Amino acid sequence: MEIETHECVPQFDAATHRAMPSGAWELETYTAADGSSRQRLRRDWAVEPIPPEEIAAAIIAARAAAIAANNSAAGRAREAYLTAVPGQATTYAAKQAETLRWIEAGRPADATAAAYPWASDRADLRSVSVAAVLAEWEAVTAAWEAAGRQIERERERVNEAIGAAGTLEAILAARDSAAYPIP
Repeated sequence: MEIETHECVPQFDAATHRAMPSGAWELETYTAADGSSRQRLRRDWAVEPIPPEEIAAAIIAARAAAIAANNSAAGRAREAYLTAVPGQATTYAAKQAETLRWIEAGRPADATAAAYPWASDRADLRSVSVAAVLAEWEAVTAAWEAAGRQIERERERVNEAIGAAGTLEAILAARDSAAYPIP
């Protein structure tokens, strides 16, 4: 004879309560729909409230995890626009400094290699003028600033929504609402 199992779990709100087995398995005999006598293993479950401090701790942990996940997603969005290798930020800063000096000087068409060594290196590689490289870097910087601001605004918006969310479901919904720009 095949013995089936039967778990008796009352309905409950998993956000505020949890089910726990209230006893051991018991062998019971019951009458099936066809009128035959059958046996099954039965276990009843009880429902108890989750202590508020456990709910609060779970929400705090979920917020922290969701914010970390969102910050990582923002980082991946930035990497779609930038070269993310050690030392590259220093290189970008040097190029930006040259570009700013060139802009402050009135964007001279006769920019010299001595005044703009980073741009000069790229100009030599591409067989273009130093001014052409600096103009390119100015355009790239403007495009990055627009995308970078969008990414940062979205990261902050999502983190604020996560921080304001009062339930695990709302935290997940806030995290999943992130829409970062794609190049």
